[in-house]
Amino acid sequence: VDDILDEGITLAAIRKKLLEMGAREVFAAVFADKETGREKPVTADFVGVKVPNRYVFGFGMDAYGLWRNLPSIFALKDT
Repeated sequence: VDDILDEGITLAAIRKKLLEMGAREVFAAVFADKETGREKPVTADFVGVKVPNRYVFGFGMDAYGLWRNLPSIFALKDT
């Protein structure tokens, strides 16, 4: 379980380690799957929402250490 699937590096490493430790199957659930437009090394089996390729925050995810407790998801403006 993870909050956001961005590039997939962390989730891929965790899945690999669990399989090496003897897990027969590993399922991944993410709250948000970021649509980066790039291929990821892993996909989530369960996805809450898909979000655009922007920095998102709120609902448990922070921006600059702030706004983690906002009740909705927001995205920073493109620069």
